[in-house]
Amino acid sequence: MCSDMMFQISRKARRQFLRTVLAGVTVALVWLAWRPVKRWLFPVSPLVSTPQIAMEKLDARSLYYNIEARPWLLKNRADLLTADDKDGKGARVISFTQAPQNPRLFRQLDRQYRFDTILLLDDPSRYQRLLDHLLEPEPDKRDFRLVYMDHWALVFKRGAAREWQPADAEAVRQRMAGLHSEDRAAFLAMTAMKMLAVRESEAAKRWLDEALDADGSSVDALTGLAQYYVWLGKWKEADSYADRALAKKENCVGAVAVKVLTMRATKHMLDAFKLSEKLNTLIPEDPVRLWQHAQLAHESQQFGAEIAALTRLIKLAKDEERPAGEYEFHLGEAHAFAAMNDGTHAPQAVEHLNNALADASLPADKRKFAEERLATIRERTGLH
Repeated sequence: MCSDMMFQISRKARRQFLRTVLAGVTVALVWLAWRPVKRWLFPVSPLVSTPQIAMEKLDARSLYYNIEARPWLLKNRADLLTADDKDGKGARVISFTQAPQNPRLFRQLDRQYRFDTILLLDDPSRYQRLLDHLLEPEPDKRDFRLVYMDHWALVFKRGAAREWQPADAEAVRQRMAGLHSEDRAAFLAMTAMKMLAVRESEAAKRWLDEALDADGSSVDALTGLAQYYVWLGKWKEADSYADRALAKKENCVGAVAVKVLTMRATKHMLDAFKLSEKLNTLIPEDPVRLWQHAQLAHESQQFGAEIAALTRLIKLAKDEERPAGEYEFHLGEAHAFAAMNDGTHAPQAVEHLNNALADASLPADKRKFAEERLATIRERTGLH
């Protein structure tokens, strides 16, 4: 009788255990499924996913914009565009496309069109050279001043009375107060990245911390913190946050880019190069990305990959009618290094270095180096 009772209790305990396990599994499945279901039920607000707010506030008589802004301007603010801007095929639009990577060209355009407003949209890495040029170290010498920022846009005005300050972002933040936590986190993190790009690092950190408080699983916030620590040169912390972002989203472009930077900074060149190849598959045909990849290939002595990246950069530059002299210079150098082990590269080194010298925009230091390199190759090989 005692054994029967023990059997009954044991069977009851087993049923209770199974119910507990089943409940736990159910909770886990619901938890895992809730985020995508929630995103389906509550899609990302257009206030976050589009430059709607920036488009509302924008005014200009003579507007410079980067190429990422053009589709949004056509859709929302075509009144600010010229007939050439709307056509999209003329020299003006081509030059606008080139200027973010060529501040000298921007100044030529400014002399021609006398811009009163500059709109830079989307990822700052695509226009960082122009941004650095606009952010003259001595504020009193800046002819354009930053007057507006949100998670999508930076707006500069000629002769503005005052520079934008982080406190000015509060008005936009208030518009986001009623959004879901994921959307607020994305907004805060995206804005923080713009703050970092204009060297407001303390404000950027505050906003990134707030983004993570709003949504501890936010890939935007985790990636933003990784980029913040890259900016500080704290590679261990940057790597840690990048890993956390990648655990949430395996192919997060920003987090992979941080991993490449941290590996490069800590002299793990070959590992950085291999991960850079993955990054190329995530954002192919991006000139900034291809240039970074070419540099990594050179540093890790992967000259074949460097030659391939530079060859593609030259093709893209010529298709867009951009100067290719600096790319030709580096391609000539890559062939010269490769020629140390394979003499068949020597004629190509000569060809591309000559192409570089034919470009009037080639910087003086590179011109001098190319001439010296050509003289050495000709002396050793007799090539002309």
